[in-house]
Amino acid sequence: MRFFIIFFTMQILLQGCSQNILSEVGNKNSDEALLFDAQTAVNAQQYDNAISILTQRVSASGQQSTRAREILASGYAGKCGLNFINYVTALSTSVSGSSFVLVSGPFVTVPVSPDSCLSSLQTLDLIGTNAQRTTNQNAFAAIVGMVLMGSATRLYTDDAPVNGDGLQDVGNASCALTDVQINKIILGYGYMAQNFSAISSQIGASSSTTISDSITTCTALVGASCSNTDPAQITVQMRDAMRDLMNTSQYGVGTYDGSNPLLIPAACP
Repeated sequence: MRFFIIFFTMQILLQGCSQNILSEVGNKNSDEALLFDAQTAVNAQQYDNAISILTQRVSASGQQSTRAREILASGYAGKCGLNFINYVTALSTSVSGSSFVLVSGPFVTVPVSPDSCLSSLQTLDLIGTNAQRTTNQNAFAAIVGMVLMGSATRLYTDDAPVNGDGLQDVGNASCALTDVQINKIILGYGYMAQNFSAISSQIGASSSTTISDSITTCTALVGASCSNTDPAQITVQMRDAMRDLMNTSQYGVGTYDGSNPLLIPAACP
């Protein structure tokens, strides 16, 4: 696990450190120099600065490079609330909790921005489909999908007191989520499910089994499409199925007994 964290972090989050600093000084406005500055900003957790560099100062052709898109995805993920090492460590050491509790727990008391997570994932999609991307890129997509799913769940069901306390603000909170809110959770779940094979062996046996069981159950729900990553393809049936899954104690953050998967569609009154 420690090897994976170090390797992946160096590959995705610390790429800028491999550049020749002396060569960048020659032209501080070149794309290479700007990408270096953007990566440095991400490493310093100055996410808005990194995003500004990449979207406003790097040339149009430079923005289309894989490296620029990886750094931009990292910047958006950081703005969303992701500390990659802390998050994966929390998943790898967890021994209890439903899938939604596992992915949302690290964001209790933490400010989050689900929209930034979605921007991160959509930036990764510009690199290619999950079949075209590298294993590391897909692992990052799986984690950011979890972060989108988890940060949105915490924000929309547990935001009182400020940034939440680990408890639903009201009973059946998942059932009352708006279409806009549940759509973000569906998309986060979809990226997680679609790319889960790239991360399943790296997040700890307990978390891996819990999330895998959740995906299996979700897939069996009538009307669910649990690996959908296209906002245009979200249906009323998908929203209803996700609200029901979220309101169970076995898989979500609710109290409904979902031990019998056939009864989960009745989870929301």
